[in-house]
Formats: sequence, structure tokens, C-alpha cells
Amino acid sequence: MIDELRRLREEALDAFASARDVGELERLRVRYLGRKEGLVSGVLRRLGSLTPEERPSVGAAANRARKLLAEALQDRLSEVTAARPATERALDLTLPPRRKWRGTIHPVSQVIDDIWRIFQSLGFARARGPEVDTEWYNFVALNTPLDHPAADEQDTLYLAPGLLLRSHTSPVQIRTMERYPPPIRILAPGMVYRRDTYDATHTPAFAQIEGLVVDEGVTFVDFKATLAEFARRFWGPGTQVRFRPSFFPFTEPSAEVDVKRVIVREDGREEETDWIEIMGAGMVDPAVLDNVGYDSERYTGWAFGMGPARVAMLRHGVRDLRLFYENDMRFLGQFT
Repeated sequence: MIDELRRLREEALDAFASARDVGELERLRVRYLGRKEGLVSGVLRRLGSLTPEERPSVGAAANRARKLLAEALQDRLSEVTAARPATERALDLTLPPRRKWRGTIHPVSQVIDDIWRIFQSLGFARARGPEVDTEWYNFVALNTPLDHPAADEQDTLYLAPGLLLRSHTSPVQIRTMERYPPPIRILAPGMVYRRDTYDATHTPAFAQIEGLVVDEGVTFVDFKATLAEFARRFWGPGTQVRFRPSFFPFTEPSAEVDVKRVIVREDGREEETDWIEIMGAGMVDPAVLDNVGYDSERYTGWAFGMGPARVAMLRHGVRDLRLFYENDMRFLGQFT
């Protein structure tokens, strides 16, 4: 057996020296040093057939051969690896592949972009304003007295007397009308802040989109037709639109806008949803036009406001608003 081990050792060393790649060395390792079918391991498994006097010397020779071959194999593996191009050495083909990380647009931002593209095609411009504003722009100019519940500190986040984090994007409407004469046709997306509880349908910081149209001869018919056209472009041509009477300090008359959609199931069946509210809207109150210096006898207008996160929930069938903001890539990765 000692002669056999010597022969195996010389044979393995010659094979290692002539190997040209990692794959060939791996096959040689299995052939000579593998636990189950390795030739050296086969010698060790036959020690039981030797006499007690022969076993120590043969076992020691087998262990020396195993150690020698393992070191020689590792040295040759290092030589072969070093000889490969740098780009090839950087790849470890024994590891499972890793998907390349790719960023995407947040589902709420996707909704904002989709809404903006529709109104842009209808002739609207995009407007922005500061997120820290005054009581005048956030309340008073919008026909909301400071003793109104919406102006109470329980709903609004004040930073200093008279200074607050805007609770809606309506101040952008006032700033735009102060800066430009009619006609006005704007869409104002942005972040707003309220003292709301963080739950399945509310967050203290959220995105809002408001629209404003002011011109001569603008009527309730224009208001209904434009929003109905938007709803059908966004939700689909079969969408039904309903306007329900409501109240907002800065519009008169005011309405809640509901939609009833047609959903196509996976099996191809079409199913009609219930009525779902998507925005508040109405004709601009003449007092608001007077506050910015417009002639309310000459000009009329309409405005609306909606929460794109709520729209994203409806679009994707999400029941908990918090899922959009927890940065769980297992969830957000669905919307790439």
C-alpha cells in the first residue's frame, strides 16, 4: 500500500502541474482527494484489512500523501487563478448570480406624473410654492377665517405665530393669481402637512395635487367636462363620473367627485366597482378672486384637490397607505 500511495502521489502531482484551468483542478481534487471516491481516501478505507503492525505506518503515509497533495493543489490553483485576466478573476462563477440593482419611480410619484401628463395635454402649466407659508396664504386669502376648525392647531403644524407648514397646496393658487393676470390654468402638486394620526388611511406628511382654472366665461359645464375627461383618461374610457354637493370655504358651489370604474379580471371578465370618491372640487368663490385683486364680476373659475397616494391605493388595490412609505423593497419592487 505504501508503494501504491507513492505512485498515486507522483501521478497526482504530474496531473496538477499540467492542469490549465480551475475546472480541471476541481475534477482532479475529486479524483484524488474526494471523501467518497478519492483514490487516497480509498487507501485509508482499506486499512482495516491490514495487520495491527502495518496499520500505523500505512495510515501515516496516507495522511502525509493527503496533506502534500492538498498543498500542491492549492499552490497550482493560485497559479492558474493569477494567470487569468483581471476581468475574469473578478467573477466568482461558483456564487449564484445577483440581480443588478435598478432604481425606479415610487408608485405615488408615478400617479403624480400620470395625472400631470393628462392635464398638461389639456393645456395646464405646472406651478409650485413654498412648503412653509403664512396664515394669509394658507387660510385667509382662501376665504377661511382663522377661527375655522381647519386653522386650529389640532390640524395645522405651526412653526411660529402666523407661520406654518402648509396644510394643502391651495396657497399655490393664491400666489399664482397674485403674480399673473388671467387666464390661469395650473396644476400644483406638492407635499403638505397636518397633525393626522399615522394609520392605514392617513399620514402627517403627504402629497397633494390641486388644479385651478380662471378666465372669462368659465362655467360649471367646463368644470364638469374637464374633470370627467381627466377621469376617463386616467381610469379608462368606461369610467362613470358623479358630482355630489359638498362644502369647501374657497369654492361655491362645491362638489365631491366620484368615479365608478370597469375592472378587467385575470379571466377576462369585466367587473364594475362601487362609486369611489377621488377629489373635492368646485367653482372658485368670488371672495377668493377679490382677495387676489381679480374682478369677480368679470372672471370665474374652478378648482380641485386630490391625494395621489389615495389614488395609488385604488389603482394597485393597496389597503394600507403606510406600505408606500416603509421602504420595503419587497413591496415597492412590484411597481417597477
